[in-house]
Amino acid sequence: MTRPTRRTTRLLVPVAAVVVAVGLAACGGTDVPPPTSPPSSSTSATDEVTPETLDRPEQQQVDAATAKAALPTLEDMPDDGWAIDISTFGDDPVTYDPAVCADVELDSQEARTFEDQHRKVNEAARFSTPQSHGGLITATYVESFDAPYPTSLLDAAGEHVTDCATYTWTKNASSSTRHVKAISVPALGDRSFGLRLSSGESESYTDRLYVRSGHNLITVMTLSKEETYDGTLMTKYAQDILDKLKKTP
Repeated sequence: MTRPTRRTTRLLVPVAAVVVAVGLAACGGTDVPPPTSPPSSSTSATDEVTPETLDRPEQQQVDAATAKAALPTLEDMPDDGWAIDISTFGDDPVTYDPAVCADVELDSQEARTFEDQHRKVNEAARFSTPQSHGGLITATYVESFDAPYPTSLLDAAGEHVTDCATYTWTKNASSSTRHVKAISVPALGDRSFGLRLSSGESESYTDRLYVRSGHNLITVMTLSKEETYDGTLMTKYAQDILDKLKKTP
């Protein structure tokens, strides 16, 4: 699986399934209607913008050791069939057609620039089962930045998820058609957003749950062949990470 595109950690796939399953993302549940109108990017001279208060421990920038300690371990997987996934992925550029669909995967030029300038920590824990046991994957990530993660990036993802119900994803001259829909996720952190990605070349579904908490972005992904998804495990992993960050000294 690779992670949302350019952050190649974003999506994780067993070596045998990399080509067909690589970037699909989502979190099962009830479809969430897109915003009726895009968020305003400007305010009038009379508008007052209230500064965001980020005073909780889980909203602060953390170091690599803290981020790694917050991630789930093999013991947190649902049964004994799981193992640590050691797949590796390149960081080659990805293109989208239409280009605006990069927003859906938090991989727009704005997102890339923010990562390049502000990301200080990027820790991951990835687990998978053999193909004989379904070829399942669970991947979790904690990224920490020296500036608050922009809520505008999650706004853009929600705004374009309907427009990008189908788009073309290309990496290393290899293209796939992706289908995406928003899914219902609980309120976690400052902002949470869920996606389900599928591809015509694969029978698998990738679910992604993004949670923004101040300077931190938590991502939980699963890859399975389940047509429906209740989100219980993804929500648990995300909440557990938040709870551990809350205990940061």
